[in-house]
Amino acid sequence: MLKSKYSKPILYFIFYCIFILILSIVLSISIPHLNLTYFIPIRDIGIEVGLIFLLILPISSIIGVLIGGYLFAPLFLYAHKKIFGKRVEYGIYEKDFTKFKFLSEGIFAALMTINLSLLLTTPLIISISVGRGSNSYIDDLSTFLALLMFTIGLASILFSTTWFLMDSGILYSNLKKAGDTPKQVEIRSVGRWYGQLLKGYAGVSVVLSYIEFIDLFIPQLANDLSIPLFVMLLVVFIPFPLIIVIPIIPALIISDRLKDHRIRFIREKARKLGITSNAEVTFELKIK
Repeated sequence: MLKSKYSKPILYFIFYCIFILILSIVLSISIPHLNLTYFIPIRDIGIEVGLIFLLILPISSIIGVLIGGYLFAPLFLYAHKKIFGKRVEYGIYEKDFTKFKFLSEGIFAALMTINLSLLLTTPLIISISVGRGSNSYIDDLSTFLALLMFTIGLASILFSTTWFLMDSGILYSNLKKAGDTPKQVEIRSVGRWYGQLLKGYAGVSVVLSYIEFIDLFIPQLANDLSIPLFVMLLVVFIPFPLIIVIPIIPALIISDRLKDHRIRFIREKARKLGITSNAEVTFELKIK
């Protein structure tokens, strides 16, 4: 079961590690005197890239998933009940979701990671990252890449809150209080409601912003780098949102392995908030 469930994501992660390792070696040989960021106390761009993409991004996302799920998920459930609790009723829907969907779970976290890095690539942050004001496109690009160390953790915190709440099966509905009024009847997952808000922020617009951002650098990289190195960077930058999903895979696997524990944890927190009823969702059509 373990092999059939995780073998494909693990294989993707292994290929990703091999590619990043090769890219790091090529960068160290091709541009040995260039450093990426002062956030890492090593003056070798190849080693810095290897540390960021092979070690820091996976660890940051793991920490983010655990903090988001075990700390922020109960807080968001509490906030939802405080804001909407007088207008809706809550219940726990007993359904087990066994399929592991690493791409659908990880892609929006990856888009949020990119979005936050784009937003934080400001003159002030650039000056902190490279030790001076922005003098070239390299400073902007290196700062964007360095910020991924932090933004992937933040994005994992935000989206793991959604994953924990969705898997716990906590629903809310205005069915009884809507009654015979013209109000629209609503039955929704607390986690899915929160997730839709996040996905609306980390959607297609992020991809368009990223394309516009990278379009500024591609022609200049083509002029400044050797053809083999330029081609390798294109392989990374063009499908970058999909690439950033891969270092989140270890966090997703850990989250999935902790599924039973975190479901019990969130439901216990829900009971302390007075959410104790079991919810049954049915949809029945009657022909007149």
